Amino acid sequence: MKTILKSFAALILFCLAMVLVWNGLIDARETSARQDTRRIEEAIKKAAVECYANEGFYPEDLTYLKEHYGLLLDEKAYFISYYVEGQNMMPDIYVYRKGDHHE
Repeated sequence: MKTILKSFAALILFCLAMVLVWNGLIDARETSARQDTRRIEEAIKKAAVECYANEGFYPEDLTYLKEHYGLLLDEKAYFISYYVEGQNMMPDIYVYRKGDHHE
């Protein structure tokens, strides 16, 4: 009877450890995804500011930054919103990973 209880306790501890590992992996993946979107936003902002510093205006769209400042974007994996109100105002930039849920 004691060996059955020990085996059962070991099985429960193993399952608990697996759940904790699984949750840790999910958290790490979500953190990495958030960091990726933040890096993309920062790369776009950096290219836009560089354009403003060099040419005196913020470009109308991302195409200009891709063609003239070497910006590379994976638009198949991300929704990218780039909105310019005026050539002398920093654009509003938002990046979302496709498939993520946002409010």
